Amino acid sequence: MSLFKKKGEPIKEPSKIKKDKPLDSSVPKQATPIIKPKTARISSKKDLFGSLLLRPIITEKAMMLVEENNCFVFEVSPRANKISIKKAVEEIYNFTPIKVNIVKIKGKRVRYGRSQGRTKNKKRALVFLKKGDQIEFVKKG
Repeated sequence: MSLFKKKGEPIKEPSKIKKDKPLDSSVPKQATPIIKPKTARISSKKDLFGSLLLRPIITEKAMMLVEENNCFVFEVSPRANKISIKKAVEEIYNFTPIKVNIVKIKGKRVRYGRSQGRTKNKKRALVFLKKGDQIEFVKKG
């Protein structure tokens, strides 16, 4: 059906829509199966590190946090939460964190010549460990 009529052409009426008959109360309704969402099961430590903990943040500011508060900073997946981060650190490094804080970092506007864009949003986790616990980071390459 067109929105605009042509000159000299009559406007057509839309056809009547047939309504479904109501269900009889005597006929039992069929139960719809409940479909549970599939949860991602991560088998190895390498998979855990790649999916939740993306990379450690090694900067001057982060190293000051390590010295003062024994707090390690990681860039994490945007969907990660405090509980999953805590479990991932326990699995990978065998240390139980005291607490986990999360910081969301909004992407910045950038220009590349004439074109404009935006950097992606990030999420960082600050993982506080006990006094004696220490995570060693190995630099690749």
